[in-house]
Amino acid sequence: MPIGTCPECDADVHVDTDTDKGELVSCEECGTDLEVVGLDPVQLDIVEEDDLDDDEDEDEF
Repeated sequence: MPIGTCPECDADVHVDTDTDKGELVSCEECGTDLEVVGLDPVQLDIVEEDDLDDDEDEDEF
């Protein structure tokens, strides 16, 4: 199982082998929502709450 590193707490985050770029995962240690931004090696980036809110707003129109 591929492993990335949480940019918030540096914990190992296990990612399913069939995970694609752009998918969201959560850090089991700190609970931070993370986006898969790279696959070889696995790279994770913190999902800002504002980014999630913007996506929801677009669906309302």
